[in-house]
Amino acid sequence: MLRTRIAVSFAAALLIGSAAPAQERLANSTPEMRAKIQTELMTKKLGLKADQIPKVQEINLKYARKMQPVLKGNEGPLVKMRAAKAIDQDKEAELGKVLTQEQYQQYLASKQEMREQLEKRIEEKRQGEGH
Repeated sequence: MLRTRIAVSFAAALLIGSAAPAQERLANSTPEMRAKIQTELMTKKLGLKADQIPKVQEINLKYARKMQPVLKGNEGPLVKMRAAKAIDQDKEAELGKVLTQEQYQQYLASKQEMREQLEKRIEEKRQGEGH
């Protein structure tokens, strides 16, 4: 279990870097592009109301811009992971002020679901390499 958690942490850190094509797209995307995509997904998944959308867009853009130096930086994956986690916690706090309680819980549940899917993929890949 500890190995899986370490692997997930490492994979999350790699998602911030640019080692694979998907990570390169992330690293080469602009903050505006990432914020737009995040807002569109959140609008659909959380059923944002018309008055919430510009607020959520503003928050997503603010934190996408804060994340840009992390994505472009030369630090190692663990340093990037810590920086990304701190930025994400600040973002969650701001979103909690804009989203309804139900939407916020849905948002957190969606993040947890993505984390679990990532853990599952990492474990499947690890088991596949063991054969």
